[in-house]
Amino acid sequence: MNNLEMTQELDRLRDIGLALEDEAGLTATMERAREGRFIPLGVMGEKVTPEEYFADEHDHLREKTRKAYFSVEDIELRKKLIKTNREIWGRVARSDDEDIGVANREVSIATAKAQKQPWEKAALVAVAVVAVGYWIFGIVGAIGGAVGGFFLGQGVVSNYRINANAELQQATDVLEQAKKEKADGELMPEFFSYSEEASGERQADLDKESAYFNVLQRNRDKL
Repeated sequence: MNNLEMTQELDRLRDIGLALEDEAGLTATMERAREGRFIPLGVMGEKVTPEEYFADEHDHLREKTRKAYFSVEDIELRKKLIKTNREIWGRVARSDDEDIGVANREVSIATAKAQKQPWEKAALVAVAVVAVGYWIFGIVGAIGGAVGGFFLGQGVVSNYRINANAELQQATDVLEQAKKEKADGELMPEFFSYSEEASGERQADLDKESAYFNVLQRNRDKL
């Protein structure tokens, strides 16, 4: 699935979710929830990393969403709301895996290119220079062309290596970023569990899960 198809699928699921929220009378409540905290983490001058800020905003939206969805009295509608939310979450998680898959393939292609040496092209350049030298200046020109062709051929090889290594570095950077985004996403608890989707009933113990706590724990483990 390409990026356009993923975006279209997410848009479709979000439209379904918004329609269900409207049916449940939650539109205004969820609009306020999605605006974020009234006083965001860090606004008072406390030292906060970007990861901690986004984790805290995630916790805020998760808390508000759970409270709103479980306030819906119609259990079938409640289950539909939870199901759609989990489908959106699953689509985002799969897109992270797909991004890593694409990045891995690009790294493999770039690695193969970096390991390949363009000796054939370099040889053709050298032969061409010798031929031109001979055609214009005879045997002396051919000798001079051979010398010049050698250095031009080396230049071809050198430029190829520089470009191939740059492409490999770029592909590697994209892969590492994709892995980081997946790792960051795994610190964010899902809004609802499969059990809650199936039953429509709240698991109170899941209310305590926290992305902010997970980020702090990871940062401590890195020290």
